[in-house]
Amino acid sequence: MERRIKFFLLLMTLHGSLLITSTVAGSKLFALPFGLSASATVISYMLTFVMLDAIAELYGARFSRLVINLGLVGMALSALYFKLTIPLPPAGVWPYQEAFETVLGSSWRIWLAGWLAYLASQYLDLWGFLKMRDVTHGRAPLAVRAFVGMLVGQFFDTTVFITVAFYGSFPLGPALVGLVKVAVASLGAPLVWLAVVLGKRWVGRADASLT
Repeated sequence: MERRIKFFLLLMTLHGSLLITSTVAGSKLFALPFGLSASATVISYMLTFVMLDAIAELYGARFSRLVINLGLVGMALSALYFKLTIPLPPAGVWPYQEAFETVLGSSWRIWLAGWLAYLASQYLDLWGFLKMRDVTHGRAPLAVRAFVGMLVGQFFDTTVFITVAFYGSFPLGPALVGLVKVAVASLGAPLVWLAVVLGKRWVGRADASLT
């Protein structure tokens, strides 16, 4: 198998793994100073943007779109399987049924919120990342383009997910502010640069094709 295919599969696998991890932990909010809060997936989900932008830079937008669409399929399958396993009668020696239901028994409203937020944020991240390249005719630094794309994506992910999942349950303001979107994008942007540098060393030129 050629190196460029191996590296693409690696990035796609990391994206999918981080995405499923984020769906499981997505309903947890943890406390931040000053009465703010953030999703427990703030780091794992940010890393999916890193993988997505690296794929776009190394292989092109159509491969990033493929990864986004496959990610949605993975999220839906995992949600369905969780729903099917919860009603199974627990073994007598296994006393953790209640905890299992609490962790994996998210409502369909939570799952729907996650899917909508995922599509909006990932496609808008990709749009912002590529738009910066087009507007600047390729002169904008890679990390700057990644920062802009992630900032746009994280904003819409937060807004869509929190609104759909929790509207009417509690005040949304602290949760919306608490993701610290600028800080998250600042952390992720250099990682995109690092992934692309490693990828170019492994697969060759950035315009390497998988076809």
